[in-house]
Amino acid sequence: MSEADSVAKLAAKAAGVPQIMTMADGRELLVLPQGFEFKDVSPANKAEVLAPKQLVQSVTLQNADALIEYLNRFKADTSLMFADVQANRIVCALDYHDKAKASLVTHRAMLDLPFSEEWKTWSGISGQLKPQLEFARFIEENAPDIKAPDAASLLEAVRDLQARRTVNFIKAVRTSSDNESFEFNDNTEARTKGDLELPTRFLLSIPVYFGDAPVEVGAFLRWKLDEGSLNLGIKLHRAEHMRQAALRLIVTDAVEKTGVMAVFGKLG
Repeated sequence: MSEADSVAKLAAKAAGVPQIMTMADGRELLVLPQGFEFKDVSPANKAEVLAPKQLVQSVTLQNADALIEYLNRFKADTSLMFADVQANRIVCALDYHDKAKASLVTHRAMLDLPFSEEWKTWSGISGQLKPQLEFARFIEENAPDIKAPDAASLLEAVRDLQARRTVNFIKAVRTSSDNESFEFNDNTEARTKGDLELPTRFLLSIPVYFGDAPVEVGAFLRWKLDEGSLNLGIKLHRAEHMRQAALRLIVTDAVEKTGVMAVFGKLG
């Protein structure tokens, strides 16, 4: 017999007298015979039916610390993290399956790892060649990210680069100090000759992801002479390796601080 049938039968027996009917799940129904109506009059929070039988929750967190705090609060023995290397994403299934019982896997915490502004700036220019003045301005604006060469030497080279706007570059020579020396003719000063020396290697100190500690990233000077014009740029060294290493470090730290197992893969 359905719940509606039970209520109707009780109402018919009530003969105009309101009745309270207690259901199997703990709810209490006030049955009103007029038109066989009924109202739920269960005391608040009494019936178990008011609580969900399966937790359905998906949260998106904004940094690794928040993920760790959330996992430590809601983790279970079956919780499992999935680290998607290509997507820069960590998804934790807090109610994952165990060996004996399947789960609906409806409680998830996701962390999309945003790149730091420094990483976006340097990776955005990596592999590109720019006119010498534009390159000089870029180096000057982002000099705080450069760990080596030292700031004084670098700024001196940048000022020299900015000053040579009307010269014709002839050739480039690698010096004994492993710098690049660009020879030029200065037509504005009675066709005098000179050279401009720039470092061939840079060492950056920048975080890969937002909120992370800085890591050392190498970069190489790239250049091209084109009919007297000098175009310059940088190329990050093994940038993809650095990104993957930063992701692995975040995952390892989360495992150590939560005890939740992690696998590299994508949760479907």
